Amino acid sequence: MSLASADLPQAAATLAAALGCGLLIGIERERRKGEGPGRAMAGLRTFALTCVTGAAAALTQINGLIVAGAVLVAALTVVAYWRDRSDDPGVTTEVALLLTYLIGLLCAWSLPLAAGLAVGLTAMLAGRERLHGFARQWLRPAEVRDGIVLAALVLLALPLVPDRPLWGNTLNLHVIVQLLALLLGVQAAAHLARRLLQARHAVALSALASGFVSSTATIATLG
Repeated sequence: MSLASADLPQAAATLAAALGCGLLIGIERERRKGEGPGRAMAGLRTFALTCVTGAAAALTQINGLIVAGAVLVAALTVVAYWRDRSDDPGVTTEVALLLTYLIGLLCAWSLPLAAGLAVGLTAMLAGRERLHGFARQWLRPAEVRDGIVLAALVLLALPLVPDRPLWGNTLNLHVIVQLLALLLGVQAAAHLARRLLQARHAVALSALASGFVSSTATIATLG
């Protein structure tokens, strides 16, 4: 989509969506920006303008301009990190600013995807304390290890296992890995339910999930 071929209302809608996404993210960052000489460099206006800049660059369809905008935003993030004088000089705001520019680019391609990404980014930024507490205090070492194993099984093993029958039609490793991942997922859900809910509710949820897995495996076997 370019400004020469796209109609004005569609381009205006893209820019308006980019402005809304930037304002949404910028409001959250403005609340954590702080005050005085040591405040963060990027706030409400910076995030809004960055997102609109990304959308405007995408509408021109000039690759050099898009890349130049990304390089400029990346340089600003480096300067912001170098000038950070806070006690906890993380790179969350800097990375969020670069992602905001990319969200602006996405607004010219897919508004729902850009909006969903903006909402997800804002929710992640706003849930900083809860996420840190969940990772550092609530999770136990064994749960972290089991979660890594489950993630490796789903993200690494499942795509690599060949989806074809072996030894005739009696064994399919892909189906076996799928069932194993499903069983481990149900076990993880039951464990979380036991920690989050009351005992009787956790047992009922675990039984319901186990029955679902059992019936699914039976139907798959009969099929």
